[in-house]
Amino acid sequence: MKAKRLVTLDANVLIAAIKSDELYSQECLDLIRRVPDDFVLTEPSIIYQEVCGTIARRVDLHLAKKTEKMLNKMIHPALLVECTKAFCLSAYKLCKDYEIYSIDALYLKVALDKDAILISLDKEDFIDKVKAKNPPIEVYHITEIPY
Repeated sequence: MKAKRLVTLDANVLIAAIKSDELYSQECLDLIRRVPDDFVLTEPSIIYQEVCGTIARRVDLHLAKKTEKMLNKMIHPALLVECTKAFCLSAYKLCKDYEIYSIDALYLKVALDKDAILISLDKEDFIDKVKAKNPPIEVYHITEIPY
């Protein structure tokens, strides 16, 4: 039996999987379909605002509500990391260390803390910058996943 891997998905992966007109939508959907058989999600709680808020703005509230329910099923409560003051204070150093944006640091912090694979569509401003620092976790753009 193949071991399941923990994975932290940047919100843009989930958004692209839901909105079929995004670049790499099919690759993102294919990856999401592998949850929970191959991958188990561990995410910062900000994922709800980023994904549902974007879907509400770009599509409609009905789909945003459906997306919320989907996220509830996909992310076990024990693997949802609350973006508390303490968590945010522990993550902001990553902005400097990896030269990344503040929200991206939250996803990276979860992946580092949980020893999870980190996957994003943001190659230049996130994935490449993290990879350049040789992190202790696997980090991929959606087109680079070797599994």
